[in-house]
Amino acid sequence: MDVNYFMQNLSKREEESFKDYVAEKLPAFENLLTKFADDARLLKVTIEKFEKHDAYEIEFCLTLPTKSMYAKEASHTITKAVDLSKDRLISQLKKHMALLRKDRSHKSIRDAETVKEKVEVWE
Repeated sequence: MDVNYFMQNLSKREEESFKDYVAEKLPAFENLLTKFADDARLLKVTIEKFEKHDAYEIEFCLTLPTKSMYAKEASHTITKAVDLSKDRLISQLKKHMALLRKDRSHKSIRDAETVKEKVEVWE
């Protein structure tokens, strides 16, 4: 998987710690993306530091041949923002992979089908 980093208003030390921490989190994505070719997966990781609020805004954009997914979080620490945005993107990715497999066991898919069945019964 190709990973592109975009950093704004960070010191060199913050840049290095950010890259190292994101590199630790990449295996979570790799395990879910084994069905796609290496050159077909692109992860864009953006971080911006806001001096006024002493906060970091991190966004992950994962581009696959079938869909692009996006997760964005802000926090006062880099690690917390990375973890939150990674978790959001992982949940989107799991749902998308379930749809590709035509697996109806994912909670959001199952709930949508239940609502659809209830509507059909009332009609």
